[in-house]
Amino acid sequence: MWKRTIIITIALLAAALIAGVCDPGGDEPASVSLPVVIDGDEIATCINDEGWTVEVSVFRLAVRDLEFTIEGEIHAGLSGRISELLIPTARAHPGHLAGGDVIGELTGDFVLDLRADIEQSLGRADLLVGEYHGFNLYFRAAQESDGLDANDPLLGHTAVIEGKAMRGADTVNFTAVLDVEDGTGMVGGPFDFDVIENTSSTLALRIHTIDPYENDTLFDGLDFLAIDDDHDGVALIEPGDEAHNVLAKTIVRHDHYSVIPRP
Repeated sequence: MWKRTIIITIALLAAALIAGVCDPGGDEPASVSLPVVIDGDEIATCINDEGWTVEVSVFRLAVRDLEFTIEGEIHAGLSGRISELLIPTARAHPGHLAGGDVIGELTGDFVLDLRADIEQSLGRADLLVGEYHGFNLYFRAAQESDGLDANDPLLGHTAVIEGKAMRGADTVNFTAVLDVEDGTGMVGGPFDFDVIENTSSTLALRIHTIDPYENDTLFDGLDFLAIDDDHDGVALIEPGDEAHNVLAKTIVRHDHYSVIPRP
């Protein structure tokens, strides 16, 4: 984590240095501080590729360090060469608007509750003025320091998802307890926003059960009847299970994340 913090700090200093090179007056680039909240509106009922209608009642996720990225604007001419010397361009796996330089951030450990009754605030992100195209975040295991008690099912894990899956006459109530390797990144989530000096928007972090680009779902590849192997209508997905591996691989994909600006 400290290495990433140093890299982000260097990136911000690089942006300031580049602005000084490009601006005869040597003014530092303007920045804004914007509130970040959790928006659970995209935790929608979905039908997976196995024909199961899935409704989610609980969705909690432990993450750290949101990064906001920009493309192209600090890679031209002398400024680009200075930028590349100070911090290599971050390149994500192929995807929607992936890759870019980190020039905005909200650091810290967070437990996202996507089904909370009250909108959850994560704090305020600091962003340099620019045209943003993406964002990143990093997965971790939840700890007692997150305010969890010893009996919380999220403790020591990355995510807890509960709900029910229905297909024909079959209904399976499921709980998924997921582990993702600490520090694994979700890189290149869509964040299309032009930040200017007087921007006053709220940034809403969303997780999508349905990929808005390709319409695949977070639960694709899961046959809940097979997971409920004793056919009692209750299924537990936990580390070591094949279903766990399928769901854990999907939950880290940028396809199911976005940040949108709200007035």
